[in-house]
Amino acid sequence: MASRDFKNVQALERQVKILAFTVSALDGTPVATPSTGVTSITEGSGDYTITLADKYSSLLCAQVTLGATDGDCDLSQAHVQSEDVNGAKTVVIDTAGTAAATDRLHVVLYLKNSSVT
Repeated sequence: MASRDFKNVQALERQVKILAFTVSALDGTPVATPSTGVTSITEGSGDYTITLADKYSSLLCAQVTLGATDGDCDLSQAHVQSEDVNGAKTVVIDTAGTAAATDRLHVVLYLKNSSVT
């Protein structure tokens, strides 16, 4: 627990939920840290399918940053290819090739709560 007094996030949209995590082991079995809100991550041909624990009304925004702990990232880009947060509870991130062991995906998802229209 941080030793600070954190404030609530405010948005013009109602019931915005934020999931932020780092995906490691991109060249093997991908792992989300922290995994709160994420059920699983699978890889196929440079695409990473993130399965969420809950359904949401919509994906408002996604930020994806690709980086490497060794400072040399072989992949030049990563972006959201598709999403179905209201049905299959998935977000698919496309990378521009095969990831190395040191590459990481930093993901922030801004989602609208499914109980609010």
